[in-house]
Amino acid sequence: MNKVLHGYAGKCAPGQPGGWCRYFTFSVGIFPLVPKADGKGTKRGKTLVRVQGLTEKPEDVYTKAREIISLLDAGKYYGPKVVYV
Repeated sequence: MNKVLHGYAGKCAPGQPGGWCRYFTFSVGIFPLVPKADGKGTKRGKTLVRVQGLTEKPEDVYTKAREIISLLDAGKYYGPKVVYV
């Protein structure tokens, strides 16, 4: 059985490449990393969970996203689809 790994990314996410926005809040989507059709590498799957928080406190959002990824990787996340921090 292959273990599914997950990642996160977000448009306008502070500290991420191309991540500057003038909004009060931002979010990151957590998605499974699925194999590409040609078998060479992985790509983003459908977003499973979205974590939203304040732009001035991006580390809170990233920390929560990493916690959820750990649970998803272990197959133990049963929380909501949208999480606010």
